[in-house]
Parts: sequence; C-alpha cells; structure tokens
Amino acid sequence: MIGNSLKTIMVLAGVYLLYIVISCVIVPYFYDPKADPYWKPTTKLNQNDKKVVSPDKVVLLQDREDSGLARLQLIKNANKSVDISTYAIHKGPYANLFFGCLFEAANRGVKVRILLDGIVNQFNKDLRLYSYAIFTHPNIELKYYEPLHLGNPWTWNNRFHDKLFIIDSELAVVGGRNIGDKYFSAAGTKGASNDRDVIVYTEKQEGNETSVLKQIDEYYQYVWDHPFTENAVKKVSHRKEQKGKEKVEEALHLLAHAKDVYPLPIDRAIDWKKDAYSTDKVVLLHNPHQRVNKDPLIWKELVSLTEQSTKSIYLESPYIVPTQKMLDYVEPEKIKVDYWKMLTNSAASTPNMVAFSGYWSNRKAIINWVNELYEYQEKTESLHGKTYIFDEKISLIGSYNVDARSTFLNTETMLLIDSEEFAHFLQKELNKTVDNHSLQVSEDGSYKAKEDVEQADVAFWKRIAIKTLAPIIKFFAFLV
Repeated sequence: MIGNSLKTIMVLAGVYLLYIVISCVIVPYFYDPKADPYWKPTTKLNQNDKKVVSPDKVVLLQDREDSGLARLQLIKNANKSVDISTYAIHKGPYANLFFGCLFEAANRGVKVRILLDGIVNQFNKDLRLYSYAIFTHPNIELKYYEPLHLGNPWTWNNRFHDKLFIIDSELAVVGGRNIGDKYFSAAGTKGASNDRDVIVYTEKQEGNETSVLKQIDEYYQYVWDHPFTENAVKKVSHRKEQKGKEKVEEALHLLAHAKDVYPLPIDRAIDWKKDAYSTDKVVLLHNPHQRVNKDPLIWKELVSLTEQSTKSIYLESPYIVPTQKMLDYVEPEKIKVDYWKMLTNSAASTPNMVAFSGYWSNRKAIINWVNELYEYQEKTESLHGKTYIFDEKISLIGSYNVDARSTFLNTETMLLIDSEEFAHFLQKELNKTVDNHSLQVSEDGSYKAKEDVEQADVAFWKRIAIKTLAPIIKFFAFLV
C-alpha cells in the first residue's frame, strides 16, 4: 500500500517536473514573440530637424553613498506621493532606514506605493513583516508583479526588473540599483555593487505635456493596474498586525538614531541640482508586458542606435551574453561605427557566475566585434551599471543588461537622454572606471598590461566553476 502511494507520488512529481521544463525551458526556446507592427526607433542620431529644447534636466547620480542618501532625503522632502518600483529589496540596515523614511512620510499624509518582483521578494522575512503593517496603513500600498503561483510555471520567467523612484510626480530617479546595503555602501565595502542612476526633473511643472515625467507617471500607473500585478497581502491576523507594527517601530527608531548605528551621515545635504544638464529630449524606454518571450523593444532601440552611429559607441553592462535570437535583429553590414568600447565584469569581480559563464563562451567573438573590450579588476566590488552612449550624443541609463533575459523575459526601464553635454560628461565618468580599475582584453584573451592597474586574482574554485559552466550555459543562454 505504501509502495503504491510512493509510486503515485513519484509519478505525479515527475509529471509536474516535466510540466515545469516544458513551460519554463522548451516553450521559451521555441516561442517567437509577436512584434509590434507600429514600433519605430525613438530617435534619429543624424536628424537635421529644428531642435526643440526639452524642459527636462538630468543629473548623474553615481556615487554609492550619494545615491543612497539622495533617496532617503527625497522621501523626507516628499509632499504628496512616493512611487517606487524595483526588482529586489534586500535585508539590512539601509532597507530598514528606507522603510523608516517611507512610514514617516506616510504618517504625515504622503501617499506611498511600492511595486516589487513577486518571486524574489516573497521570501524576505523583513519585507513580509513590513507588508503586514502596510496592509493596515491608509497611506501605503504594496503590490507584487507576477507572484509565485505553483500551478502556473509559464509565469516564472516573467520577472519584474524595473527600477523607478518618483517623488510628487515632479522628479524621478531611473537607474539600475536595487534597494540594499551593497548598492549604497561606503568606499571600501566588501561586496559593494557599483551602478548609475539619473535624476530627471523639470522646473516648469504646470501644464507641461512634453516632460518625460508624465510618461514615467503613466507607465507606473499602467503597471500598477496591470493584471499581472497583485496585492502583496490579502488579509492580516491580529498577531501579524502586531508583528508588523513592531517592525515599523524598530525602523522608525533606527531612523531617529541613525547616526549611532549606521555608517553614512543620512542628514548630510546633497545639492544635486548644481550638477544638472539641459537636454534636447528625454524618453522612457520599457519592454512590453507579455508572458513567455516579449517583443524586445529596448534591444531593438539599441540595435537601431548602433546602426545609426558613425563616430563611437560606449557600452557598459555587468553581463554581456548575446544569443543568436538577439543577433537575428542585427544587420552587421549596417554597422559602420569608427570606434566601439565595451566594459564588463571580470571573472574576479563578477558576483554572477552563471551569467559570466555565458559571457565567457562569447568572449573571443566579442573581442572581434569591438575595438576595445575592458574587464573590471576590483576583486571586492562589482559592476552593476547599464550605460550606453552613442556618437557622444545619445545616452541610455537604466536596468537593461545585454543578455537574453533582459531582452526577452524581464520587464526593463531605461532613460534615453539626448544631450551632447551630458553624454560627454558620462563618457568621461565611464573612462575613469576604464582607466583606473579595468584592463583591456587582448585578441588571445589575455590582459594588456597597464601601469597602476593590477590583474585581480581569481579564486581557483571560481575559475573551475566558470569553465565547467560555460559549455553548459551555451544551451541555456536564452534564460540567462
């Protein structure tokens, strides 16, 4: 009797496993997304039309500490609303300070909305406690995009990777950072993640229909109301409500005594407007909200800009894993740019060995595509920035990595900025990382020696793991 039951369980488990493999692996491999017949490139690099100066100004928010402090201060200064979307909120002191600021704002009447990926955040115990308090608070809401449903594995690949931070519908931060200690840590912090954000704002608030802020607001509302988005909590027991309140009290206490327990001076004022750049145009780019494989709108935009470029392309991505399906959108004969520079992580710096193994298989081909390929050499820190510059004029900063997951599976957000002045500044900042922390990869795969930059040692186990994974990941690169 027990044997028959065990057999039944094993058969059912096998059927379920096959169901998962078909839904999550086989279908995405063969499925071609339906293309939008009305899609057109957002901008033309060499257009000679009369320029219309945008009302939007942009500020590069690059330093880890400044990026973290700016978010806290912007929440503290909010008057009407705070809308946040991000892939993940990690446990730790910064997240507690962040929630302390959010609840403090909500207590004074600011409407707060938080939109997160529904799988990676469901298992965060601290976030679960906050969600109980959010459920009972009149001014805060929390939703999950595509939460885990065991019976619907075809939704598991559809991950929410947007990163938007909107204050009073008058200012937005768009970038690649999640919320957590490693993204906002002080210099020298082991495991730190280096990224970039852009603050965009306009000084003409009333009736300005041409500002990208209106587009960002409308997109956030669209995702908030989307059928894939669900309330994080449906009901809360009295016991859970008490646990949530205790967690919020803990966060508010930490915020009130932050200087005693947190390494960064959270009250240090940041005059970020002094570094603002004027723009000709700012546009929010995003992937469509489709399950299985999406029409790769951001990738098509990047390909279009690559084909239009004649002078230079600067590309920084933590992962560079081009697949054949991605390359099917590229017509090599149209690419005639003079100079192409790429920057990514090295084996020493990467925290994602699966993605790096996919890159490792393509490394020699990439060296042949571009003029210069650089790899970041800081062993205790990693690159997480997604930065693209075309002809020293068009810049893109946001959440999109050069891989199949960002191209076909994830939601993504990028800010396209048309500003020669900003592009020149951004290129200089990118070059600082290249010159001071990176080494160029030679045609044979070795590094070119450079004074003041040492090749970072790669742990033996990490080297073996990457070389072992590389041939395997070739077959699953469409999921990486």
